[in-house]
Amino acid sequence: MKFNKSESGGVFLNSYNAKLTNNKNEEISHNFPISKESSFTAKEAINLLEGRSVKIEFLNPKSQQVEPAFVQFNFNEPKTEKGNYYFQNFYKNYGVDTAKIVDKSNLVFDKPEWKESAIKSLEKGNVLKVKFKENDQVIEGKAVLDPQNRNLKLYDNEMNRLNTNKPLEGLEQDNKHDKANVREQSIKR
Repeated sequence: MKFNKSESGGVFLNSYNAKLTNNKNEEISHNFPISKESSFTAKEAINLLEGRSVKIEFLNPKSQQVEPAFVQFNFNEPKTEKGNYYFQNFYKNYGVDTAKIVDKSNLVFDKPEWKESAIKSLEKGNVLKVKFKENDQVIEGKAVLDPQNRNLKLYDNEMNRLNTNKPLEGLEQDNKHDKANVREQSIKR
């Protein structure tokens, strides 16, 4: 953590460096600045380091306006000269509507108010425990929001992938991607 002291004696947290060791024993780190305008929580930092997207107010360089955007690290590009990852940003004009995505993904909520909290949790990049309909059955599993493809990635309880990056339209009718045909390698946390 990096602190600064003001002339009047106040102490301020300016940034923190978050490090994560993945299952390949590789260390992934990023320095997160702290500001009044936009800061990532520790949990959001972990979600970003694990490769998930987080919704935050961000400066859009094209419009020069601060607006909501989904951000995720671009692990395919080299780090900046300061050792940080570049962000991939998906601003509102990209068309990510979490409520619509949840509606199209056959999620089942025991209480209607749980839907809104699920949407907020997904937008923070969390792996969310969910129930969803598949092959006329209600299955318990996990979901992760994928703003880049405007969908949810669904997993069983062991984090084995159940669906593919199907487009939002026709998500319910596309049966050629049944669970048995699409199971990808485990991405255990």
